[in-house]
Amino acid sequence: MNKLILAALVLGLAACGEPAGSRRAPDLVLPDLAGKTVSLESFRGKPVLVNFWATWCDTCRVEMPDLEALHKRADGRFAVLGVSMDENLSAVPPFVKEYGLTFPILLSDRKVSAAYAVRGLPAAYLIDPEGRIARRWVGAVDVHAVENDILALLK
Repeated sequence: MNKLILAALVLGLAACGEPAGSRRAPDLVLPDLAGKTVSLESFRGKPVLVNFWATWCDTCRVEMPDLEALHKRADGRFAVLGVSMDENLSAVPPFVKEYGLTFPILLSDRKVSAAYAVRGLPAAYLIDPEGRIARRWVGAVDVHAVENDILALLK
């Protein structure tokens, strides 16, 4: 099979929210904008959408209002975490304010992005209540499809 076609198929599957199997989610312990340490483990027992993004990423900008709306619909049943991949950390607080983001925004380090194999932005992982990766998306997420996946995990 042509390598270009194979690469397109792989990327297409990833962008569609491929099932990730039962792999345990890598450790995620990062500071938030206030300097408080936030751990993925602290959300155990509920689904968590972990979204890797950056202020300079146009696609990330487009999906932020949808992620905020999803967070508001969560009502404590699940969590949305934004992980900023910005090297210029001073750009993050004005971005958060501009978009009115109220879900936790964490500041990534290279270990976490490597552990999650983040190669492009945005990238998102749905973590099930037991801490396993349930789905992975590369590129913008369809928030309604994500919400359906979350609701399936809640059943």
